[in-house]
Amino acid sequence: MTRNPPSPSDALTTWQAVADLADLPVRQRVGTLMDAQATALAALFYDRMLVHPQAGQLLDHTLVNQRLHASMTRWCRTLFCTDTPLAELLAIQQRTGEVHARIGVPMSLVSNGARLLKRAICQHLARTDLPRQQLADAFAYVHERIDVAIDAMHTAFDANTHRLTRSDEAYRLFFLGQNMKAERERRRSELLEWAHQILVRYYWDDQAAPVHDPAQDFSRSQFGMWLHHKAGMLFEGAPEVERIQALTQHIEGALLPQLSQARGNPAAARSVVAALNQGIDEIKTLLGTVFDRFIEVEDGRDSVTRLLNRRYFPSVAKREISLALRQHGSFALLMVDIDHFVTISQTLGQEAGDVVLAQVADVLADNVRAGDFVFRVGDDQFLRLLVEAGDSTALQVADGLRSRVAGLNLRTTGLAGTSVTVSIGVAVFDGHPDYQRLVDRAEQALRQAKLAGRNRSQLAA
Repeated sequence: MTRNPPSPSDALTTWQAVADLADLPVRQRVGTLMDAQATALAALFYDRMLVHPQAGQLLDHTLVNQRLHASMTRWCRTLFCTDTPLAELLAIQQRTGEVHARIGVPMSLVSNGARLLKRAICQHLARTDLPRQQLADAFAYVHERIDVAIDAMHTAFDANTHRLTRSDEAYRLFFLGQNMKAERERRRSELLEWAHQILVRYYWDDQAAPVHDPAQDFSRSQFGMWLHHKAGMLFEGAPEVERIQALTQHIEGALLPQLSQARGNPAAARSVVAALNQGIDEIKTLLGTVFDRFIEVEDGRDSVTRLLNRRYFPSVAKREISLALRQHGSFALLMVDIDHFVTISQTLGQEAGDVVLAQVADVLADNVRAGDFVFRVGDDQFLRLLVEAGDSTALQVADGLRSRVAGLNLRTTGLAGTSVTVSIGVAVFDGHPDYQRLVDRAEQALRQAKLAGRNRSQLAA
C-alpha cells in the first residue's frame, strides 16, 4: 500500500520534535562523533548489504568502492550535522527513497542496515564521557533521527514505486494496443526464418562447418532478442513465455549440438530434426496462445510520432539494467535532439514542425532490432535504447542515424530546401543501477555535441 505523504509542514514539525529530544551541545557532540566515524559506518553498512543475496544482485564491491561508499559517508555526516536545515535534510531523504525505487533496492534492506547503524553509533556513544542523562538523550536522538529519515525515504519509495508500477502496466497496454495479429505473425516469421537458416546450414552448407554456429544462436536472432527483452515485460507472468524460454534453451543448448554431431548418421539426424521441428511448432502454438489472450487496446502513443512516450522509459530502463547486471551485459542510450527545432517551428509553423518530428521519428524507428526501443521524451528530443550494445556499436548506430536525418528529402510544402540535422549524446551502461544516472550522462554528452557545433555524436565519459 502506498503511504500518504505528510504535508511539508507536518514533516518538518516531526523533524523538529526529534531535534528537541537533545540539547544543542549533545546534538553537536553526536555530530562530531558522526563526522569522525562516518567512513567506518559506511563501510559497516555496505559490508552488511553486500552479503545479502538480494542486495548482492544489485551491488558489487567495485560499485560500492567507487561511488556508493562516498555517498553513504556524506549521508551519515549530513544527517547529524546541526548546521544543515531540516527542510534540506528532509529533501535528501526523499531523493534517496526515489533512487532506491528506481534501482529496485527493497526498503526492508535499507531498514536492516539502519538498525545496524543505530547499534554501532550507540556503541560509540557509550564509550564517550557524556553524563548519564545526556547519554540517554543522545541515544534517543540517534534512534529517532535515523527512524524519521528512513520513514521519509520509505514514503518517497512507495510513491515512486507506485508510479513505476502504473508505468509498467501502461507500457504493456500500449503494446497490446497495437495490431496484435500482425505482431504475432511477425514473430512467427522471425522464428521460422531462424529455423530455416539452421536447416539450410545443415543440409546444404559446407559439411565440415558446425551446425551450431554461435553467430546463429537463438538468443541473437530477431525472435530471440524480442523474447529476451520484450516478451517477459509484455506478457509478465504468462506460463507460455516461460515455456517458450525453456524450449529455446533446449534447442540451443542440446538439439543444435546434437545436430552437428549427427552429420554422417542419417537416422540420428532425422531424430534430432524431428525434435527441432516439434519444438518450433510448440513455440508457434504458445505464441498464438499468449497473443490471443490479450485484447487490442489503443493507449499512450505519442500523437505526432506514434512512438512510445517518456512514461514508458522507466519500466524499460529498469528491466534492461536488471538484465545487464544479472548477465554481465551492456546496453546503450542515445539521446537525440533536433538541431534548431524551435527556429523551424517558429519560422515555418507548427504543422511543418510536426512533419519534421514525424520524419525524424521514422528514421529513428527504421531498422530497429527486435529488442531495441525508441521514445519521444520532449518537444524535439528522443531516446533510442540499444540492447546488447557497447561503445563502438552505439557510436556506429548514432552516426548512421545522424547521416540519414541529414539526408532527409523534405518535399512537404513549406519545407522544401530545409536542412534538418540532429545532435546525439551516447551513454553506455556502466554498471550503476540507477537509470537516471545513464540519462544524465547521455544528456551531458548531448550538450557537448551541441557545444561542439551540432550535427554530431558524442560519447559520454
